[in-house]
Amino acid sequence: IGQVALDVRLGCLEPELSLDSEPQQIINAAKFALRNVAELELKAPYWQYFPTPLWYRYINNMDFFRKICLKYITIALTDLEKKSSSKTNNCDYSLLERVLMKEKDPKIACILALDLLLVGIDTISMAVCSMLYQLATRRQEQEKIHEELKRLLPNPSVKLTSTHLEQMHYLRAFIKEVFRLYSTVIGNGRMLLEDMVISGYQVPKGVHLVFPSIVTGSLPEYVSNPTEFKPSRWLKSSDTKKTMSDTDYVHPFASLPYGYGARMCLGRRFADLEMQILMAKLIRSYKLEYNYEPLEYKVTFMYAPEGKLKFKLTQR
Repeated sequence: IGQVALDVRLGCLEPELSLDSEPQQIINAAKFALRNVAELELKAPYWQYFPTPLWYRYINNMDFFRKICLKYITIALTDLEKKSSSKTNNCDYSLLERVLMKEKDPKIACILALDLLLVGIDTISMAVCSMLYQLATRRQEQEKIHEELKRLLPNPSVKLTSTHLEQMHYLRAFIKEVFRLYSTVIGNGRMLLEDMVISGYQVPKGVHLVFPSIVTGSLPEYVSNPTEFKPSRWLKSSDTKKTMSDTDYVHPFASLPYGYGARMCLGRRFADLEMQILMAKLIRSYKLEYNYEPLEYKVTFMYAPEGKLKFKLTQR
């Protein structure tokens, strides 16, 4: 995410980071932000009337992130000037550089980077944890995905392309089904811009509504046999060479892990790519097992398995 948002490797994946190192401070700040935003947003908003200690810590935490973003954006601006003055016109510009070329104010790039960093770290990680757990505990589904990957990637070391990913129909359907039953993000919030009548209730302008995807994905009026884990329900008839039956019905809005419309998640495509590539590389080369007591899913700031994920990987 640092590479995409700030055009730099932040170093957070390096082993044995010192406590005062910048990467470790970034890790700590990301954890603090994500684990306390619900405390400020969903509980009594005392901080709106008098600053609380948690509010002060949260603001200082955000200031740290802002400084980190502006530091690397300044470096990117310098590199961009060098590229612009270069005589060669075939430069390969990064996402950050493209934003800086289009927007005059570097603060716009800072907002983009903050969005990706704060929203994209734990959400993707938690989603991947959930998917790996479901793969490890659903052997038949794992084998179906492995057979698909073997067909598309006879050589497991081949470089993945967009063409490969587009043909991984069952893998993508599996990811969608995990999101339907175990939605990492429990809902999408919106503020009404005008008075509305919803299910017979008069809801005035300015009220905040939550679309609880963790609930809608399990309602029988939107999904046939909602308690059944069935990735094939997401496959198009052209993928399965059969006509969709009533037992395969799923409303396209039954699961909206990224939201929908103008305010849809900014990093959706990036998140999808991360998850698909990781799953494809892992399951193509390894068998994944979980040989312990089943884990319960728990709602915290997200929805994910509660407990240690101790997987056994066997090379195929």
